[in-house]
Amino acid sequence: MLEAFKDYLHLYWEMMAAATPNTDPSAMARIAQAQRDYDQYSAERDPASGLFSSYFGHEWTEKFLYGFLFEDAAPLAVGAAK
Repeated sequence: MLEAFKDYLHLYWEMMAAATPNTDPSAMARIAQAQRDYDQYSAERDPASGLFSSYFGHEWTEKFLYGFLFEDAAPLAVGAAK
């Protein structure tokens, strides 16, 4: 098992040595948007938010979710007027 791990690390180091940065602005924009989308999706569906709210309160949970765990997400409006 140790040999397999060493082989994996060696291949990883080879790949990192051969990698070149992607500086294409459109690719960078797509990556940034994908990260924002992931953060939004995850923040809205985080299964621990209810537990956090029960232990620490709604305000703390919102700050933790949107200010730390998923900082690229925007909180959804709660109780918005119809």
